[in-house]
Amino acid sequence: MSLQSGVGHAGWKLFLCGETASTNDVARDLSAWSAVRADRQTSGRGRFGRAFVSDPGGLWISAVLPADGGAGRWLGFSLMVGLHLVRMLDALQIPDARLRWPNDLMSGKKKLGGLLIEQSAQDRLIVGFGLNLSNAPWRSDPALEAISTSIACLLSSVPSLEEMTILTLNALADAHQEMETGGMRAAIHGLNTLWNRLVPVEILLSDAQKISGRFIGLDSKGNLRLLDARNSEFLVGHQGIEKLIELDSPNACDDHPPHTKTTL
Repeated sequence: MSLQSGVGHAGWKLFLCGETASTNDVARDLSAWSAVRADRQTSGRGRFGRAFVSDPGGLWISAVLPADGGAGRWLGFSLMVGLHLVRMLDALQIPDARLRWPNDLMSGKKKLGGLLIEQSAQDRLIVGFGLNLSNAPWRSDPALEAISTSIACLLSSVPSLEEMTILTLNALADAHQEMETGGMRAAIHGLNTLWNRLVPVEILLSDAQKISGRFIGLDSKGNLRLLDARNSEFLVGHQGIEKLIELDSPNACDDHPPHTKTTL
């Protein structure tokens, strides 16, 4: 691996490699404020170990952040990271950039990227982030064409991999700072201002139970707030959710036919 020092406004140490199984696995042995970027992942993963296609041309990066004060202080950090990454996409003028609960970066109804946060040690967190930049994951898996997109499909001028790396690392540093000062409450407040649609969803719980309703945001503890058919609000605990399916997500700017379901 090669090393670049002083990257971004937090002065990250950035390690670059060609092909690796998972950047999160490589980052596990790195110190705080270090990151690793790969050209390609052969075993990229998302929540619950789901496969994540990581072909050349995308941004595949994992960053190590300090997590002082114990794990409880950093509950909900993935939401804060998601909030700052959405702000990054907004600044790039990605159309209808949004976070699909809890960890998918979207343009309308199509997925642009996702994040996975793991704890490497008691005092460190690994933020793994994948973003479709100039790559086309649907060439590896045709089923992804209907539900995925890339920056190259959305913008006439595509930022370079180096530019996106710096923007991402800056967003992660900003998320870390805001989490330290405002905690999960600040993340939830920021996201609730973005989640302004009454999106119909179907939720699959870990015990195989299914729940339906219209998603309206999060409560102060990060639980999902839904409306039932009578417009009465009820909560779904985030710990027990295995999958969330949007039944009527907004349209993206693309020339593919609309689909009625997108899956987390």
